[in-house]
Amino acid sequence: MRLNYNYFKWKLKTRVIIAAAVWMGVAVLTFFCSATGNRFVNWTKECKDIAFQKTGRHLKQIEVSWLTPNHYTKTEEILKTIHVQKGEPMDKIQLTDMQKTIEEMPWVRMAVVERYWPDTLKITIEEKMPLALWQNSRKYHPLDEQAHVIHTTKQLPADLLLVVGPDAPKHLIPLIQDLEQVPEIYQYVRAAVRVGERRWNLKLFNAEKGMEVLLPETNVLAALQRLDNHNKQEKLIKRKIASIDLRTKDKVIVKPIEKIQTKAKKK
Repeated sequence: MRLNYNYFKWKLKTRVIIAAAVWMGVAVLTFFCSATGNRFVNWTKECKDIAFQKTGRHLKQIEVSWLTPNHYTKTEEILKTIHVQKGEPMDKIQLTDMQKTIEEMPWVRMAVVERYWPDTLKITIEEKMPLALWQNSRKYHPLDEQAHVIHTTKQLPADLLLVVGPDAPKHLIPLIQDLEQVPEIYQYVRAAVRVGERRWNLKLFNAEKGMEVLLPETNVLAALQRLDNHNKQEKLIKRKIASIDLRTKDKVIVKPIEKIQTKAKKK
């Protein structure tokens, strides 16, 4: 069977149009790849920038706000980090790059950068909140709400919970969750020390003195609730007690300060 080649033939007019379009595309591509084409592109960009400035569409103000009342990053630090100057054309500002740059700052958890025409940038920041101060190998590192290290050297609030031990951050959140169930005890806790990477010792302080609470390896919440019940009945935290041992199930072993002082004198 002979093939009907007429089916594949295009009209002369159509082929001429296609050929012209191809040659025009090649010519345009060649032009823009040449030095003259590059100069033309730069000239059009300059014309656009001038047009933006004449119409008032260049940056005049940058507004920075935080989602939390307390924050550790200053506005001046934000402005220095983003490397944007007033007077720049609004359409040249790369919002995504600016957002990534801000979120790389130590205290910043999330940033939102918005462009408000004709001349304003608005930056909204959510910061990490310090949960505790971690002491490890004689160095101190703030921990955020997820117990992750915040890499900063800024001065922190003096009332942060001090946690000690190489594995303390890994086990801190469960401890905090248990302490939140006993607020009458939690309000006196000033430090938590990991012992043998197995369990916690708590340092409690009231207005007059401090005491140590020895927690078990497991069932920490039950031990804290046991302490809370005894404290409500016997006011343990307000008494002259050096340590409270909760490591034995269903028991609260109390060591008064007087006994420790007596032993020290005999030595």
